[in-house]
Amino acid sequence: MIKFTSSTFSVDAAGPDGLPRRTITGVAVPYNVYATVSDGTEVQFAPGSLPVDGKAPKLYMYHDSTQAIGLVSERVDSPEAMYFSATVSNTRAGDEALVLMADGVLDSVSVGVNPTEFKYDDKGNMTVLKGEFVELSIVPIGAYSGATIQKVSASL
Repeated sequence: MIKFTSSTFSVDAAGPDGLPRRTITGVAVPYNVYATVSDGTEVQFAPGSLPVDGKAPKLYMYHDSTQAIGLVSERVDSPEAMYFSATVSNTRAGDEALVLMADGVLDSVSVGVNPTEFKYDDKGNMTVLKGEFVELSIVPIGAYSGATIQKVSASL
């Protein structure tokens, strides 16, 4: 189970069992908050719009599918946001990403979603009611200011 108690970063050398951990946790997307996405559209996600089960979303760097670094291992839905935990692969790219995240250089995330049910208001703003959660990307600045990495646990 994911528990969020702090917005500061921490780096843990190992899990409770003494084995190295390579996980990050945070807020994938806040609900009922508009943000301008890459095509210029104002988009918000409704509570419950993203699935918590099914195929695990991939973890990318910068929405670049050639820079896959892991998988989203847990999705927790709340009335305020979709929370996540992701496992970072034990690769050179994963190591570099973990260092940048632990240093706070990369502290945000951005969801990659294929909306399957949505509506527009009279201003042309989109509300995603249901969507396929395809990927989560590590980024320096996300569209949603509340979509952040809250904890980095790594042993390199």
